Amino acid sequence: MSTPLPPTHAWLDGEIVAWEDCTVHARSQGAFWGANVFEGLRAYRRPGQDGLAVFRVDEHLARLGRSMKSLHMKVPFTEAQLKQGVTDVLRANAFDEDVHICVVSYFNMGPNFDPLSHTDDAGVHITSTRAPRGRGFEGGLAATIASWRRISDDSMPPRIKAGANYHNSRLAHHEAIRNGYDTTLLLNQRGSVSEAPGSCVVMLRDGKLITPPGTSGVLEGITVATVGELAAKELGIPMERREIDRTELYTADEVFVAGTLAELAPVTSVDRIPVGDGAPGVTTRKLQELYDAVVRGQHPDYSHWTTIVHPTEK
Repeated sequence: MSTPLPPTHAWLDGEIVAWEDCTVHARSQGAFWGANVFEGLRAYRRPGQDGLAVFRVDEHLARLGRSMKSLHMKVPFTEAQLKQGVTDVLRANAFDEDVHICVVSYFNMGPNFDPLSHTDDAGVHITSTRAPRGRGFEGGLAATIASWRRISDDSMPPRIKAGANYHNSRLAHHEAIRNGYDTTLLLNQRGSVSEAPGSCVVMLRDGKLITPPGTSGVLEGITVATVGELAAKELGIPMERREIDRTELYTADEVFVAGTLAELAPVTSVDRIPVGDGAPGVTTRKLQELYDAVVRGQHPDYSHWTTIVHPTEK
């Protein structure tokens, strides 16, 4: 597989810079100890129209603000300035394909270069890369239950989208890959289902979508909230938030994971046990089609969720 060309530009502390110049020092707290919070967004091509549709940027930046508040992090930029930064990065790179965008707020150097000490020195970088369709979108994913337990609100709160939290996801994901699976699902400290390494878990059972609540060791997902609203309004299928036992996944009618990068990816087996008939489910396919139309700005009822960025300012 060929390595894709890197983007040409990024955004660093208020300025568009060359891609290779978007750097923070190795001894910054954000780089050294993962003392950062971030958001991942997607921008989509619009069939037959120019410009990219950035999906739910306001909601992502609001969640970034909540993460920063939880860490007592203050950056010298408003949400409006960060939104403009996202726009500027997309224009500077002149993308004409689907894109993934990362907005990262980080702590810089602490007093005496101590990675643990309090500091008010914080910055932001915004990068964007080409992002084709999520893995497993078409054929589905073979999942397993991780041996690693999900971090919890009394230790490393998953509600805060912090870079350091993803060491937990990395351990679980790499274990699954080594063991021949596509992805993994983590249980929380109570033994119920929490989430996949970078996405929320949803199952269909008895005509209802079910996903773990925010108190189950999950990131409160924007994608899964979107899916819940679309399912209820467009398909008449309600979404319930409750604890899910591991064995419920084995007998569910359908299972999928939902996240910005994953989008909606069917889970076709859990621990080698087929979900349903072992193929992506009918409801999951309907939701994929609906979600794709919405994020690309093709569904007028949800145009308020998309911010259109044209190649040049209009």
